[in-house]
Amino acid sequence: MSQSVGPLLQSVVDRGVLVLTITQPRIQGEEIAQALREEMRSALERAGINRVVIDLQHARYLSSVAFWPLLSLRRQLLDAGGRLMICGLSGDVEDVFTTTKMISTGGEVDAPFEVAPDVAAAVARLS
Repeated sequence: MSQSVGPLLQSVVDRGVLVLTITQPRIQGEEIAQALREEMRSALERAGINRVVIDLQHARYLSSVAFWPLLSLRRQLLDAGGRLMICGLSGDVEDVFTTTKMISTGGEVDAPFEVAPDVAAAVARLS
């Protein structure tokens, strides 16, 4: 029996940047990943903005399948001339992003995601 999936995101526009805050502490499983992808796509369409911040401050665990909606959104934004930035990483979630080389930890420039410490810093860099 499948679990029901409630809203996974809160969205707000700050200085012309769409901020998507993932509200769930655990993002795992294909059903959750698909729901997250659809919520992200819907929020992007409603806002009509191609600069997006994903705030992961509430996330405590991300499985590898959780990267799929993030990478999908990144591709969509890049194709539209936009940018995506990740913020609010801490603990195990930050370790996963670093270990999988999804974020740059210094010299690498080929990491898929730009990172900022918090929403304010991410919005400032994108606006």
